[in-house]
Amino acid sequence: MDRKTARDVYRVMRRIRGFEERSATLFGENKIWGTIHSYAGEEAIAAGVCANLRDDDWITSTHRGHGHCIAKGADLGKMFAELLGRETGYCRGRGGSMHIADTSKGNLGANGIVGGGIPIATGAALTAKQLGTDQV
Repeated sequence: MDRKTARDVYRVMRRIRGFEERSATLFGENKIWGTIHSYAGEEAIAAGVCANLRDDDWITSTHRGHGHCIAKGADLGKMFAELLGRETGYCRGRGGSMHIADTSKGNLGANGIVGGGIPIATGAALTAKQLGTDQV
């Protein structure tokens, strides 16, 4: 990895950690309905993987999906709006922490069911194959 890429990945890792720290604070203040599943401590995984993907490559995630969404370039304001149940969130405030999706960035969404993203990823891969694209 060259120095520029390493710096970019580190910035994404810091962005993810900052989001998670702020989310935890808001949750502790009872401003977030439901629950949150933090990605803190796992930042390098999402940052490193997504640094090697294009915008049109697809990802799915788990119940701890904040990091993947951020690493794919999601808007933090829209993510916070989603956690806070606001209409301006990615899923109009209805999905909450475990169901954030941003298809414009290739994020097919997180899933509250552990392993629930596997069939979604399989479908995305089959679609790419049938369309003859080189998407991941």
